[in-house]
Amino acid sequence: MKRYIATLILATISIQLLNGAVLNSIKFQGDIDLITGEFNRERLLKVCHIEPPQFYEFWKRKPEFSDRDLDKFVERLERYAKSLGYYKVVVKSKIEGKRAYIYILKNEPIKIESLIIDSRFKRISLLTVGARFKTKNFTETKSRIERRLEESGYPNYEMRARAIVDLDLYRVDINITVEKGRERFFGDTDIDNSSQIDSEFIREQIAYERGKIFNIEKIEETYDNIYNLGVFDNIRVEPDLNSSSADVPIKIELEEGRTKEFNSKLGYDTYEGFRGGVEYIDHNFFGNLRELKGGWKITQKGYKIYSSIYDPRVYIPILGNFSLRNELNYRKWEFDGYDEDLIVERVTFGKRLFKLDHFFGFQLENNQIKSNNGELLSGSYQINSLFYKFIIDERDSKMDAKSGYYTSIYLEKSMVDISSDIDYMKALIEQRFIESYNRYVYAMKVRFGWLNRETPIFKHLFAGGSMSNRGYEYRDVGEHIEGDPIGGVGLIDTSIEIRRYFNSKFASVIFMDSSMLSNRVNRFNSSWFRSYGFGIRYLTIIGPIRFDIGFREGNYKSPVVHFGIGEVF
Repeated sequence: MKRYIATLILATISIQLLNGAVLNSIKFQGDIDLITGEFNRERLLKVCHIEPPQFYEFWKRKPEFSDRDLDKFVERLERYAKSLGYYKVVVKSKIEGKRAYIYILKNEPIKIESLIIDSRFKRISLLTVGARFKTKNFTETKSRIERRLEESGYPNYEMRARAIVDLDLYRVDINITVEKGRERFFGDTDIDNSSQIDSEFIREQIAYERGKIFNIEKIEETYDNIYNLGVFDNIRVEPDLNSSSADVPIKIELEEGRTKEFNSKLGYDTYEGFRGGVEYIDHNFFGNLRELKGGWKITQKGYKIYSSIYDPRVYIPILGNFSLRNELNYRKWEFDGYDEDLIVERVTFGKRLFKLDHFFGFQLENNQIKSNNGELLSGSYQINSLFYKFIIDERDSKMDAKSGYYTSIYLEKSMVDISSDIDYMKALIEQRFIESYNRYVYAMKVRFGWLNRETPIFKHLFAGGSMSNRGYEYRDVGEHIEGDPIGGVGLIDTSIEIRRYFNSKFASVIFMDSSMLSNRVNRFNSSWFRSYGFGIRYLTIIGPIRFDIGFREGNYKSPVVHFGIGEVF
């Protein structure tokens, strides 16, 4: 037994000696950037392939490494520094206790002494005589030239690019020459489609035109359009660049995937509280991209049961093809001041005109309102209305936009002539602008609402909440009766926000929101409600997780906290 224990101890010691001392901390010294920059701590850890847990990942242990790993770290850091032009870099390491220290001295960078490049490509080049030579700028410049050629009809180019690094003279000489080859054009398209979708639907997704100058961007757009149909597992859009003709034939191959899905959902936000639900979707219901959807959602405010059927193509004589969506929903919800039992039947037709999407249709609502507030009317309402909606969405992302703009116009007209209990006209107009510069994103949103006459409270316009005025709770801006918000018949709601991205995971936000709600028809001279605040964003695959804290103007001791997913803009 004693011999066995001695053998085990000896083996353990031997393994430790082979693996080296265990370290759990690393500190960088020397030419280090404090927060951002090419030599900040986060970047250097990534270069060393060390991924420490984030501050919120309390369940993860700190990564451990041995003293034998330090040589690898030094080698990786040297390669990284040289790729940024610091060919005389000095990287040293030492160990004290369980902490490793790595010292970096960048020294003088190597610079570009001469640059030969076609004048057509100078504007897109990232290389400049006298500038520090960075490998990524050289590579990116080549990629930009290749992209420019592929987008302008010359996919069969030949490029020779050389960067001669002379360490004795400590200089870099760059020579990039390009032979464009012959100009090419889009040719015929052959579609290999074995799915339950007519090839006519596929051809509608093609972004290029036969006979037009070849542009690789149009090929990629075609791929994205087909992918966004959501029913194909395998998609190939391949130009035959080896064709002897000036026309480039295109081959599209498609393989249908699973079109039915069953989802469960769980989440939380500061208005609805905890929420969950289930949803079933068939993306190709009886073929040709018809969609069947049904689901159930429950929150701390109530629950909702919903269903819809969508047909992308319905032919109407003389008028042509339209899309058609029929939605039937039931909602039982608790608002501040009243409870609502609502059944909605909504039929929407869609038509693309002048390269824009237009939506119009009719809506039938049966609403049961119950209120303990004596000033708010309880009762049963049958509201039948016609509506029109118009959207322009030129944002680069719907969940985390960093540039672009968004415009929407919604008009709703309820009439007693179509058996509605009330008669009103409603308009909602929204405009968003987003622009980025370096690590900053500047965003502005303006929302305008109007009702042509007084209506029951559930048809009023409201402001406040995580997507509106963030210094207030959901729908809490404006006049209250017995403590319950009543909204208004006129609305102007604005937001200005600046986001600062620190890395691929985190961003900070400062914002100013301002709202005006009027309780008099066609009067927009009521008081403004302003708020200021800040927040953070944690970027995930499903979109940014949003945390905002808003302070009402004049009442900075009572902040309002908002959680959500996706940006306000």
